[in-house]
Amino acid sequence: FMKRLAAAAMAVLCIIPFFSGCSANKGEQVVIYSSMEDYRNEALREQLKEKFPDFEVTVQQLSTGNNAAKIKAEGTNTEADIVLGLETASFAQIAEHFAPLEGYGTSQYLEGINGADNRYYTWEKADGAFIVNTQVLKEKGLAEPATYEDLLKPEYEGLIAMPSPKTSNTGYMFLNTWVNTMGEDAAFAYVDKLQKNIKQFTESGSGPVKLLNQGEIAVGLGMVFQAAEQIGQGMPLKIIQPADGCPYNTTSFGIIKGKETRESVKAVFAFLNDEFIRYDKENFCPGLVLKDQKNNIKDYPSDIKAADMSTITDTAVKEKLLGRWAY
Repeated sequence: FMKRLAAAAMAVLCIIPFFSGCSANKGEQVVIYSSMEDYRNEALREQLKEKFPDFEVTVQQLSTGNNAAKIKAEGTNTEADIVLGLETASFAQIAEHFAPLEGYGTSQYLEGINGADNRYYTWEKADGAFIVNTQVLKEKGLAEPATYEDLLKPEYEGLIAMPSPKTSNTGYMFLNTWVNTMGEDAAFAYVDKLQKNIKQFTESGSGPVKLLNQGEIAVGLGMVFQAAEQIGQGMPLKIIQPADGCPYNTTSFGIIKGKETRESVKAVFAFLNDEFIRYDKENFCPGLVLKDQKNNIKDYPSDIKAADMSTITDTAVKEKLLGRWAY
């Protein structure tokens, strides 16, 4: 009996190291296609590395337009497991490639912030405004713009930057609000005049702020949270709310269909949904998405007036407007 007991004990001791030495998920790869900015993606990478040391999580940065086009072309046969920070209207156009989100908490979100489609959740609400370089304005003797009509003044020629609506959700939200407030034909007539003063239609939404930091332009149509972050670092920028209100857009995130059963993907998505979303909102993009959301960016305005964004998530409207965009 004692010999049999000893043999059984030895067998157990041999088995334990085998199981303790290899996790079922160790070395698992998870790929995220993210349309967030570099510094936000870097913060995400650092937290993922700390949270999931046994996973190989890759965060690839893609502009909104390229992100949506890539998923549209690749469908579920893509290396991406999770798509993050993609404009909600673009998400709706490719929703067929995403899995229903089941078993994830949603009580942290503001009522009504998520739509009826449970294949993606809202990631952020990003406000836009006029961002100006006060030093450049002073050097050139220019007044601060207060309205969109001000941007058509000849003294601003070559001193304005705007993201392209075809590649950036930031650019599209400005176009969308012009159409909502002016009417479609009048909005495109406005763009035809505005483009004469545009130095560059940037590919990404962060492009105008980068040009402002370099002193290459005086006015950028850009994101409030990006400008506030730069102001906090000492850059001579100022946020000006257009007279008609600030445009805004939302982005979303979801899991590619067929990847939703993988434990590693589920764990990473749950971390995004439960933890990193709050960190990102409180430290990077303070537009209200969550209940009891804090704002750690001191230069972010607290009294932002919203423009008419009634069609911002309408995919048919977006497709039509981008079809008319000629720049």
